[in-house]
Amino acid sequence: MSGLRAAEPLQPPFGLSWGDSPAGLVEWAVRTGLDQTVKAPAGQPRLKILLVAPAEGSLPGHEATTLEARFMDGKLFEVALHYTYPGRKSSFVRGQFAELKKILTRRHGPLQLGGKAREEPKGGVTTRSTAFQIEPAVGRSLMLVLTEVSDDRRGDSSARFSVVYHNGGVLQEESSRVIIRRDGVEFPNRP
Repeated sequence: MSGLRAAEPLQPPFGLSWGDSPAGLVEWAVRTGLDQTVKAPAGQPRLKILLVAPAEGSLPGHEATTLEARFMDGKLFEVALHYTYPGRKSSFVRGQFAELKKILTRRHGPLQLGGKAREEPKGGVTTRSTAFQIEPAVGRSLMLVLTEVSDDRRGDSSARFSVVYHNGGVLQEESSRVIIRRDGVEFPNRP
């Protein structure tokens, strides 16, 4: 896997491919010394979420701090790159978001406003989110989401953004199952 390469809206980043098992991503994380966390939501036993991140800083050759890969029955169907800038002001993060939006627009065409929300202040804390997306084919999308949190009482604010590559079509394809365990990845034989 390469550290950074341009991803088409129909292809996930970091050299991943739709329908991949977690094995390649796990091997890359081990080879590059990245932390791995597997989440297995109790309410969705077929879903596994693999988070890959360095102990500190960003992913090798990239500004994103975390790669989140979602697997259904062991098949990759969604990848999110999360960008956080600890200690940086929200205005800086908004600038990075705007720059990435320009880059993605040049590569893939205009991103449409997917949603804008602002939660009413609760205890002086206000949350705002803005999302842009492109859906080049049914079930396949590329989304860019910015989330800002402002605390008026403390005069503090933070922001982060994510790029989400999604391919729901993978979930319709038949292939062998994969099991993710603490001690590795297993490919059980079908009867």
